[in-house]
Amino acid sequence: MNIILIGSDGAMGKVVTDISKELGHQVIAGLQSTEETEQPFPIATNFDDLTQVVEGLDLKPEVMIDFSTPQLTEELLAFAVAQKLPLMLATTGQNEEQEQVIQEASKSVAILDTHNTSIGVNVMQEVSKHLSKVLYPLGYDIEIIEKHHRYKKDAPSGTAKMLLDSVEEGMSESATKVYGREGIGEAREHQEVGLHAIRGGDIVGEHTIIFANNQETLEITHRAGSKELFARGAMAGAEFLINQAEPGIYSMNDIF
Repeated sequence: MNIILIGSDGAMGKVVTDISKELGHQVIAGLQSTEETEQPFPIATNFDDLTQVVEGLDLKPEVMIDFSTPQLTEELLAFAVAQKLPLMLATTGQNEEQEQVIQEASKSVAILDTHNTSIGVNVMQEVSKHLSKVLYPLGYDIEIIEKHHRYKKDAPSGTAKMLLDSVEEGMSESATKVYGREGIGEAREHQEVGLHAIRGGDIVGEHTIIFANNQETLEITHRAGSKELFARGAMAGAEFLINQAEPGIYSMNDIF
């Protein structure tokens, strides 16, 4: 694949570049925040310049991979539509308005929109949906805990929200969302799902779903050992996208 990498100077940028080479793909252009970080491919710091970079390429780009910032989402989607390029959208933290823009752009190009490119996390989604369907009606309470490094800006994480969606699907109703707890109040209601965010050190990413009743507790935890697993998942998503004939919104679960 010939890849345009959005966020090429970010924490995931170098990892994606290295993994793409290992898998026989190549990043042929990148967009990043500064020109000070040198790359083995042409770069731009804004989408107007990136358009000129693409026009000057000998190779034709086939897909974009985005590990950047939600502040770029609208411009990124406009660029993808203008270039008619499928988009592996792995950036998290978009607001509701941006999610609507993503849906609109998916009418023109194929977009794999995910908050986590880990294969294990996406399996965890399916498992948590099934467990919620079985255990919630039996009186089990559900809590979600996520841990990340000190530099992560959004909380709770996009993955925690993704897992919450799966839990609610299994519950067959909307949860009363509680973001952390403090003070003295009434006892927990069964319909509540607590979301708790921990930030510290260099934690790559850890997510736990707890199912608890008066007799037992069941926990499912996913721990990311390195950023490499996210790059490999993004590559699998990009490979999937370039083989899709139709525009639309896709998820990691469509790959498997």
